Amino acid sequence: MRRMLVVGGASLGLHIWLFSLVAGYRELVFRVGLLFPHHHDVADIGVVGGAGFAVLAVAMVVAGVLIERLFRRLWHDTREGAE
Repeated sequence: MRRMLVVGGASLGLHIWLFSLVAGYRELVFRVGLLFPHHHDVADIGVVGGAGFAVLAVAMVVAGVLIERLFRRLWHDTREGAE
């Protein structure tokens, strides 16, 4: 459980870092966010950005945990195969 929390936190940190520094990732956040509001007005920028940020944050955490589990399973299988 602790390992999953560490990986989830690292994934969330990577998401925040990418959002802060990479313009293409920020554009992806807004494109994902455009799927959720009903209107596309200038006043919806906060809603669009927030929705996209939240969706991609959850996706990054889930992907990080799944990748960690995959690596752990592969590492465990290779250690059993060597013995």
